[in-house]
Amino acid sequence: MKIKEILDQLEKIHQERFLEAHHDSYDLHQPDLDALDCVMSLMKILDESRLDDSVKIDELLAASNIDR
Repeated sequence: MKIKEILDQLEKIHQERFLEAHHDSYDLHQPDLDALDCVMSLMKILDESRLDDSVKIDELLAASNIDR
């Protein structure tokens, strides 16, 4: 599977889960959606990087909204 295909699948999962969470008034915090957003951000950065690019950890953390 190519990165574009993985991102498409993740986006579909995200949309479905978001709709479920939106309709469930008891589900006010969605850590799975936060994790999915993080993974999608990381995948996009890695997709945009060339194979010879060095990706800094700080860039990945900033893009994924992960606190140290």
